[in-house]
Amino acid sequence: MDRASLENAVHFGEVVRGVELAGLDLRGAKLAGGIFHQVSFRGAELAGANLREVNLSQCDFVGTDLEGVDLVNSLVSSSDFRNARLGGALLTAVGFHGSDFTGASLAGAKLPLVAFIQCDLTRADLARSEMDRTQMLEVKIPEMSLAGAELTMTTFYQADFTTAVLDGVRMHMTILVESKFGAKCFDGFELARCQFMLCDLVGASFRGAKLRNANFKGANLTGADFGKADAKNCLFCQANLSDARLGGADLHQAIFNEANLTRADLRSATLYQAVFHDACCVETELVGADLTYADFSRADLTRADFSNAKLYRARFHKTKEEGTVFTNRSTALGDDEKQARAEDYVSKY
Repeated sequence: MDRASLENAVHFGEVVRGVELAGLDLRGAKLAGGIFHQVSFRGAELAGANLREVNLSQCDFVGTDLEGVDLVNSLVSSSDFRNARLGGALLTAVGFHGSDFTGASLAGAKLPLVAFIQCDLTRADLARSEMDRTQMLEVKIPEMSLAGAELTMTTFYQADFTTAVLDGVRMHMTILVESKFGAKCFDGFELARCQFMLCDLVGASFRGAKLRNANFKGANLTGADFGKADAKNCLFCQANLSDARLGGADLHQAIFNEANLTRADLRSATLYQAVFHDACCVETELVGADLTYADFSRADLTRADFSNAKLYRARFHKTKEEGTVFTNRSTALGDDEKQARAEDYVSKY
């Protein structure tokens, strides 16, 4: 099939099926709205081609140069983009499902509203890319590069970042659910309002990171380092922070409800109005911490150390204290009788 007959078929709404277009000159071709099934574009010249709102299924773009191609609002399924070059392509609101991007280059690409669902992005280069409300759901990303990328309101679900390159990545309101990072380094990163719910962050480092309003609910942060991080208003509900290091961190109004802080180091941390309802603080180091107006209601404080901590109006309601160390708790509050009656109330009906 030559270029003229291809454009004619698309113009009249014909499904282009099982066609070999390898090596064809399609620069600037008008193929918008076309339906392509099992078509090989391998080696075709597509610079500036109009593929807006096309439907591509089981198509072959291996090694193809897609710089400048317009794929806006297209649907792509089970297609092969291995080693393809898409950095300069127009990809707004494209939906990629079950496609292979192994070794593909999307460096510097703008990816607003793009969805990658069950795609393979092994060794894909997304360095310096810009993602805005992009979705990465159940994707494979071994050795994928996001170096210097900017992620805004982007969603990753069940992604394994352990070998991904994240140097200099900037995330804002990014959602990372049930994803695995391991001992990644986020030192000094901008991660305000990001969601790390149920993520594996064992041994990760967030030293000096900007984490205001970030959410680590249910995350495994065993041995993680938050030293001197700006973590105001962060949520750590039900998180595992055992052996974590949070010394000197600003955790103003952070919430640790039902969190495991066993042997965690919070020395000299700012915990003004922080909440630790039902938290496990066994052997937790809180020496010199600012716990003004903090609330430890029903927390287990066994062998915790509050030496030289600021405890003005800190609430210790129904706490478990065995071997707990206090230098001076005269300004702290004990059990709240009204709250205790409400908690112990048993309906007669």
